[in-house]
Amino acid sequence: MIKVLWLSFLLSFYSLQGEYHVQKVWLFTKTQYNGNVPADRNGKHLQGKTTQLICYLKVSRKNESPVWETAFIDGNQYKVETVQAEQDTITAGTLKNTNMPVIIKTGRKSKITQLILTLRGKIEKPEACSFILTGTLNGKSVYIRSNESVAELTPDLMP
Repeated sequence: MIKVLWLSFLLSFYSLQGEYHVQKVWLFTKTQYNGNVPADRNGKHLQGKTTQLICYLKVSRKNESPVWETAFIDGNQYKVETVQAEQDTITAGTLKNTNMPVIIKTGRKSKITQLILTLRGKIEKPEACSFILTGTLNGKSVYIRSNESVAELTPDLMP
């Protein structure tokens, strides 16, 4: 019985993230304001700001990563676009509340994958987990879950 409890305890630390070589998840939201707000032909101002949802994954350099397709965050479904980072250190931005810079570093055995998330719509029954990422690896459906909260970065003023 003790062996079963010990195994259950250890398995709680070995989540699905380990299977798909995801070591850490970071979630950020960033608002971008346009310097000159565009207008349509009737003179009506178009949206002057956009909000980006960005995810960074620290993954194993030696293993193949899944092709990420869909993300679910707090009842919203997002399309996923993957961008492979070339650098070992990424400056994601500055946290809005604390003005602390967010710098993501990798080791020799890991790399950073950036995911740009685009809203598709709401889902009927959201999961209790705040972040779920689905994809395919070797023809099989895979997913990871994370309770990582979304941190807001300071806004950017675009030209």
